[in-house]
Amino acid sequence: MAIAPDQTDNFDDLLTCTICLETFTGPKYLPCLHTFCTACINTYILSTAGKEKTKTSFKCPICRQDVLMAKSTANPETWAEKLPGNHFVASMMDRQAIRRSEKICDSCKANNESKNALSWCVVCEEAFCESCEKCHKSFKISAKHPIVLLKDIGTNKEPVIISSLIYCEEHSGEVIKAYCVDHSKPLCTLCATLSHRKCEDVITIEKAASGIKKSEKAIELSTELKETNKQLSDLIQSRKDLTTDFEKETEGLLTTISTIKDNIIKHLNKIENQIEDEIKSLKKEAGLKLSEQLQTLESLKSTVNNWTTIFDTCLQHGSEVQCLLELNRIYENKVKFGDAFTRGKSEMKNVSMLLETNDIAEKFAERVAAIGVVKLVETNASCPKLFIGKNVNLHSGNLNVIQVIDLTGPNVYLSGLFMKDTYVFTHSISSKVLKYSYNGNRLTELKLPNHPYDIDLMNDTTAAVSSKSNTFYIINTNELTLCRKIVNTVQVHGFCYVNGEFILAYNNTLSWINSSTAFKNEQTRTDGDTYYIYAQNRKDYICADGSNTVSRMVNNTKVFTYISDKLVNPRGIDIDCDGNVYICGHGSGNIHQLSNDGKLVRIIPAESIGLKHPWVIRFKKNSYQFFVTCYATGKVAVCEFV
Repeated sequence: MAIAPDQTDNFDDLLTCTICLETFTGPKYLPCLHTFCTACINTYILSTAGKEKTKTSFKCPICRQDVLMAKSTANPETWAEKLPGNHFVASMMDRQAIRRSEKICDSCKANNESKNALSWCVVCEEAFCESCEKCHKSFKISAKHPIVLLKDIGTNKEPVIISSLIYCEEHSGEVIKAYCVDHSKPLCTLCATLSHRKCEDVITIEKAASGIKKSEKAIELSTELKETNKQLSDLIQSRKDLTTDFEKETEGLLTTISTIKDNIIKHLNKIENQIEDEIKSLKKEAGLKLSEQLQTLESLKSTVNNWTTIFDTCLQHGSEVQCLLELNRIYENKVKFGDAFTRGKSEMKNVSMLLETNDIAEKFAERVAAIGVVKLVETNASCPKLFIGKNVNLHSGNLNVIQVIDLTGPNVYLSGLFMKDTYVFTHSISSKVLKYSYNGNRLTELKLPNHPYDIDLMNDTTAAVSSKSNTFYIINTNELTLCRKIVNTVQVHGFCYVNGEFILAYNNTLSWINSSTAFKNEQTRTDGDTYYIYAQNRKDYICADGSNTVSRMVNNTKVFTYISDKLVNPRGIDIDCDGNVYICGHGSGNIHQLSNDGKLVRIIPAESIGLKHPWVIRFKKNSYQFFVTCYATGKVAVCEFV
């Protein structure tokens, strides 16, 4: 392992066993890349083997992933020794011992003696005291082995190799010397002779590892791990926030029940006990589900944290070979992890508790035996959470215009966002991002280098803005400042940010772009007029599919296509808290409201809300409020269903 000067050598967490909380002794790693002391994992296996029904596997103590053992190793007492050793961690332990001047002479240690080591043999990977070093040099077979002083390594006076041998996981004691490009697998001599002799592209391990730290693949993996880690952190926080909100909702329901009780006190005592039991039962049921989801996410995050720590440490302190091997190990596990991550996300549901009161509650004592039904409501985690409050029928409710904000036009591309206490709009003619208060007063503005087209949130305080120059401007929405730029080679008008990707819409093309590296991940064609897109995730999106057509795609399959001669030049698309779809008909001067399965509910004339040619529509989260921008006048109508 090459040791180069670095700002910190503190990677104790990577070298600490999570079972005994001590520095590893004989580190062994599992397929999920979690590492444990040989004795610790052996004790764990023996303590759990009797509880498990299977005789061929055990679960990782951290992430609970199954570790399958070969049928030939049916005795659990031998499983720990059969696990591969973590040479990278062992090498890091040597480094720490050298740094702290704690390295003991390996030859003396073998003879039950204890002397501090002064030098290191790169070939044998052993530390020697002064006398053992002389003996080592006196043997013909080891006389020419490179010897370095530990003090030179400890002070980082120059880059020094302290570990040059990596051993094969399949053949004990055999050193890795080659690499099969055909199978992306490191090989010892036996591997190359027995299993890969017919492979066409087998090269030396040094050649395969050359430049791996700075390779595009290594950079992409490091970026992907950090992004996935962030996504998991966000999901865990959202589950915790949901748990808190759910507690508040249940308390709110109990308060509502208490208020009703005051009005019909003589008859409500019996009903109160019944409904409180029901609420507590449903609360317990939902709490268990949320707890299970958090446990699953935290297990996945633990895995990604471990991979990130290993790989980042390898990139900073490991050799090229170690980087290659760790990269391969992580990639071997990515598919299984990705499946678990995708399955976990798809199975997540938001829960709310609703109390559906009936219209005769005032005469409750005379006419009814219950005031309503309490139930848990589950929605996809990627959809807005149901707004709890007044009961509005979004299919037939009236539309109220709260205010019209004049941003001045004409012929201006206007997009925007609902923030916590403000609106943020993009104005293409002035090349500005504008912040307004909810009462319609302009607060501040940000001048951009080019005409902005669309805007979407990346997190609570950061948004991305697409522009005419195919450049994304990343801005801080609180301070309205420019943070950085992302330049991509794909044309863009409207877009959505989902799970670390930009999904770009332009003319008749949709493109999936990695938001960190700007690399194009995927591209597909539509039948045209695709200016804007609404996406719940990369495989579930709604976009214009022609001059009077809008389609919804789920897993590369059209689940509905809406076609209407009263819809001309579809532009902005959004959904409300019930999943209804709204499409701005720019050319037809109207807004089409569809049910979540693509059936027409009603057509709202733009003139009814004071606009001419609607451009973008955006709903406020957990609310019946939305705004619509107008291309022709530069106005924004803020509306609400009542």
